[in-house]
Amino acid sequence: MSDLPDDFKCTVTNWDYIYSLCRDVSDEVRHDEFEPDVIVALARGGWFAGRCVCDFLGMDDLTSLKMEHYVGTAEKTGEPTVRYPMPEGSVEGKDVLIIDDIADTGGSIKRAEEYVTDRDAGSVRTATLQLLGTSEFEPDYVGERLEEWTWVVYPWNFIEDMVDLITSAMEKADQESYTKDDVRHYLNHFHEVERIEMEIAQPNRLSEVLTEMERRDLLEMTAPGHWKLLEE
Repeated sequence: MSDLPDDFKCTVTNWDYIYSLCRDVSDEVRHDEFEPDVIVALARGGWFAGRCVCDFLGMDDLTSLKMEHYVGTAEKTGEPTVRYPMPEGSVEGKDVLIIDDIADTGGSIKRAEEYVTDRDAGSVRTATLQLLGTSEFEPDYVGERLEEWTWVVYPWNFIEDMVDLITSAMEKADQESYTKDDVRHYLNHFHEVERIEMEIAQPNRLSEVLTEMERRDLLEMTAPGHWKLLEE
């Protein structure tokens, strides 16, 4: 998380909310009278959105493009690059809608647009479920605009992000051991994750995350209801 301050805001989402954003994006595409032949979903965040938008628009041609940018929670790798090239001719002559979950800097979806265009696609347009005010790229279709920067925890990477966030929070707090209440306190203190927000969005999942952290040898239970962070 070296590119960000120690304390940064997180927003926890759920499936219903994200599904509604997929519907909003689809409505924008229909209103614009754009009829793509194929949807290119950016892996991994765009997969759910791509499949849902296919359903809303009555499409069955869906493919994927893997971009490398974030490797962990809010941890950047530098300039976005294409990791797995698309098959030759897969978008040639086709009108394409590229979709991702969120545009932060906008670098990934901008690079994807350039990459797809270079493969002799027809009309190429872009969409994101959410757009942060920090993005330097403006997609054609946006489900929701977020003026204040926040790290969005999506339901498909809830455990992945929470493991990173809890580990980071414990390292900063530097206690001998932690209860669930301690974990909730530090998630709020460092990342503004309110207990009620998390329980509404992803109810009863903190125990699941802590158990998974034990399985990964990140935590050790020292007494019933108490965990300590293991050193790497």
